[in-house]
Amino acid sequence: MQERYELAMKVAKEAGALALKCLEELKGGSIRIESKGVLDFVTRADREVEQFIRQEIARYFPQDGLLGEELAPAQARSETIWVIDPIDGTANYIRDLDHWGVSIACLDKGRCEIGVIYDPVRDRLFHAARKRGAFLNGQRLPDARGVNDAPANPVMALGHSRRIPLSIYFDVISRLDEMQVDHRRCGSAAIALTQVAEGKVDGYFEGDLNPWDCLAGLLINQEIGVLIEQGGAMCQTLQNGPVLVAHPFLKEKIGPLAALCG
Repeated sequence: MQERYELAMKVAKEAGALALKCLEELKGGSIRIESKGVLDFVTRADREVEQFIRQEIARYFPQDGLLGEELAPAQARSETIWVIDPIDGTANYIRDLDHWGVSIACLDKGRCEIGVIYDPVRDRLFHAARKRGAFLNGQRLPDARGVNDAPANPVMALGHSRRIPLSIYFDVISRLDEMQVDHRRCGSAAIALTQVAEGKVDGYFEGDLNPWDCLAGLLINQEIGVLIEQGGAMCQTLQNGPVLVAHPFLKEKIGPLAALCG
């Protein structure tokens, strides 16, 4: 897996550079924005970046499968599959809001082995390999298991999918308020999960996520001891579902959130 790990980091950075280049074209009006549904957008940049990632992976590991957000799956001739989101946070991207990133996960035999998220705007590369720890630009992230005291003002990052009722999202906010936990929403699950890993927020919840949105971020958090309360089975199913992660000091508070989406 080491060669795949190195490739994932290299390709994520190159894909991020391509996305930044496309962003300049988008600002100039030369890239058309399309709608896939209510508040669900895609641009030529999404497809070009995903195609670039796929080509690079196929060049070195043609036997591996590929599952991405924008293009048709590539069938595997091995038990290894890459799960990629070329631009997580497209709605932010097309408005030049800076919370978006490239997410790449590599799974083998139903287990996530590699997770890489690149934030091109800030040139921040989060990466992890199973049982080898998680890193930011090569520096090991602190282990969350050694922190038992909750901060005075705990904060959960949230996301919302139109595949679940808006009332559930409001219920989540209400429950957090009852528990005296503040909330933030940045518009990119991948970036929000890096914020959890870095300790900028204390957890993340979204009632319905696709695997390409979160598998890389889940591994990064798992490697530093963040609790994966929901979403852990997505490696086996490759199906969308709820995701709930939190630092250990929030363990007693997050149970009611898990019950909201089963």
